[in-house]
Amino acid sequence: MKNQSGVSLLEAMIAAAVIGIGFMAIYTLSITSTRILMGTIDREKGNMIANTVFEDLITDTPNLLSYHNMDFKTVGQGSASHIAKKTKWAQIASKRFGSPQTKDKRQIQVVKKTVAGKDIFIVTIDLVTRGGRAKNQFKRVFNAP
Repeated sequence: MKNQSGVSLLEAMIAAAVIGIGFMAIYTLSITSTRILMGTIDREKGNMIANTVFEDLITDTPNLLSYHNMDFKTVGQGSASHIAKKTKWAQIASKRFGSPQTKDKRQIQVVKKTVAGKDIFIVTIDLVTRGGRAKNQFKRVFNAP
């Protein structure tokens, strides 16, 4: 029996530990790649929504300040032009991201500044989704009418 070669218990445990470490590395890599992929998808969805909002705002530049501090997590009440657009944006965002969670944010900020004697509007759209885990901000500058 002394001449039989084989794997000792210690060698088998070391081999199992090395394989376990390898599997943990692959598992961590898959979790990280999934997180990056979800962030990219959220950013792309946010970009589509922001472009829709910016296109609508281009058609209503004389009233840009009426959109300041507008939260489009919920649909608007009323028939005014900016309320109708808020409702449209809320429906699009809900379709893309689902119903807003408590830490989600879908807000528009409009700041009027004067640069070289001309008025400009800086429009910022903040989109926070997936319960606050995905944060994206989109900005565009509009010339005053």
